[in-house]
Amino acid sequence: MNEVVSDETLNAFIDGELDVAESEALLARIRDDKELSQRVCILRGLQSMVRLAYIEPPVADSRKSRTAPHRRLMQRCAYGCLVLLAGLSGGWALRGQEPQAVAALPAAVSSGYQVVSLARKADPNRVMLHLDSAAPAKMQAVLDRAELLLDEADKQGRAMQLEVIANSHGLNLLRAGHSPYAERMARMKQRHANLHWVACGQSITRLRNVGEQVMLLPDTQTAPTAINEIVTRLQQGWTYVRV
Repeated sequence: MNEVVSDETLNAFIDGELDVAESEALLARIRDDKELSQRVCILRGLQSMVRLAYIEPPVADSRKSRTAPHRRLMQRCAYGCLVLLAGLSGGWALRGQEPQAVAALPAAVSSGYQVVSLARKADPNRVMLHLDSAAPAKMQAVLDRAELLLDEADKQGRAMQLEVIANSHGLNLLRAGHSPYAERMARMKQRHANLHWVACGQSITRLRNVGEQVMLLPDTQTAPTAINEIVTRLQQGWTYVRV
């Protein structure tokens, strides 16, 4: 029980990728270990910065009082750590969707999607699209959105950098033998040199740990974790869009 818990394991816990027994064992440690609890809060806060920065906190509902214990803990950490992270991260500002920031982006970016930017003014030329679902409609949507943004940039003479980041079940989009859009993606890559596919290394590791072979499509890059890639890009001024 004194073994150090890795960030990979904590991220998997936060993402709900551990099984029930693993989650319960880790939850017991978190309750008894203040340092571990703080690590979970910080990691959860990073995810919350991406997922909740432009979402109003949900209204309390007594009908939801039986929420699982670890989910209640994560919810408390999420909102508390947003404030903590703003200080730890060199003065990052978690702002609402200010009219001037949204207006700076092509309509293809923000219409109907959650958008997060830490830049003073959203950069229309550096965008990351995040996919964590294997639903065919979601896969098609992320490719449609990427193609629309890149084609629009080409018409306007802008050099856009665009990343499609996939983790969890969304990794199937980037897996050879699993992706239903491999040919389309190859054509897109040929047309747009600044388009990059990025796979979550943590998701790959977890699949391999249960005996699955994971082969990625050509030209696919790997990041240690999806959340770290997203936060790094946000620090660099990119705009994040969750599809």
